[in-house]
Amino acid sequence: MISQPPAAASLPVPVHDTRLPRGYLSTRGSQIIDAAGQDVRIASVGWNQHFNAIPATIAAIASAGFNTVRVSWDDANLPAARRLLIHIVAAASRSGLKVIIDHHNDEGFTNPRDGFGAQQRNGLWFDRGRGTNDTNGAGVVGTVTAAKFQADWVTIARTFAANPTVIGFDLDNEPTANGHVTWGGGGPTDIHAMAQTVGDAIQAVDPGALIIVEGPQNYRNSFADRGPAPAGDLTRAGEIPVKLTIPHKLVYSVHEYPTEISDVRPDSGPAAIKQMNRTWGYLVTRHIAPVWIGEMGSSMRSANARAWAATLLDYMNGKDGAENGPTFRPGEQPVPGDWWVWGYLPGQAPDGTLDATGTLRPNQAAVWRQLLPVNTAATP
Repeated sequence: MISQPPAAASLPVPVHDTRLPRGYLSTRGSQIIDAAGQDVRIASVGWNQHFNAIPATIAAIASAGFNTVRVSWDDANLPAARRLLIHIVAAASRSGLKVIIDHHNDEGFTNPRDGFGAQQRNGLWFDRGRGTNDTNGAGVVGTVTAAKFQADWVTIARTFAANPTVIGFDLDNEPTANGHVTWGGGGPTDIHAMAQTVGDAIQAVDPGALIIVEGPQNYRNSFADRGPAPAGDLTRAGEIPVKLTIPHKLVYSVHEYPTEISDVRPDSGPAAIKQMNRTWGYLVTRHIAPVWIGEMGSSMRSANARAWAATLLDYMNGKDGAENGPTFRPGEQPVPGDWWVWGYLPGQAPDGTLDATGTLRPNQAAVWRQLLPVNTAATP
């Protein structure tokens, strides 16, 4: 395991307060709002490896200007993951950070054939029972049925019930269409039905938190048959929305990476804007629901990465209205996002926000600082 370097004492501080207000969040149209009805922007960072020095790391994340941290769990290690999450949430509460918890995979981080759990190869949120071949798609014998997946989520939600430091539950990391996941098609692999069923079960024990639903990464043709949706297929979410028992708690999510990481084209320019409009941006433009970019990141060392970042951040920040992208009125917040990944991770792609001394990498910071909340107090 690579040890994380100590947090630098002189991390730059943003020019205005980026923290989220106390309490839970809700939604209104395409905006996420606080308990007073004010628009807010989740500016989060992914932290899913090397969980050492938890209080210092959380404090450094908060000092950098992020207001939320996204942390994962898996079913195979549920008891240990639950204990770790309790420590992280306690540290986050002391530092004024919020937490989003995501289900990353079923069987843990053990098999290179599914990227050590980065994306479950069978494309599903479960790996045993009807709809599967009783493996995780990478040769690991499945142990998680759809019922166990739901029960495990209820365990996590009950652990943090009535704790508004935990503002959201990201139901499943990077599901993929893989030829059999549907949106509203019925049957065991209908991810729309799963989101409603599991979302309602979570709300029954923790009604305050946001329910975050990722669109399945679809590399062939979208559910609406209008071309691929590699960042996450939300093409039918406008027509067939997820409906929860407690309304105004739903946030959709996609993951946007440059070609150097995702091997997906286009990743910048007008073609990428058109693809985002079609696959998820319309939900924001038409004020249907908020979309949170649940992962986005790069080591930012290439012209390709710079073009990708410029396109994506301009789009998220409302600068592409002339190309039918989202725009925002005074007082509204732009599309929220999550930078991947916190820490010092040499040799990985991306390689983390910190260098070997624990100092923020300026080439990455120049991008993710554009994710921070707009200072609406300064809006005329």
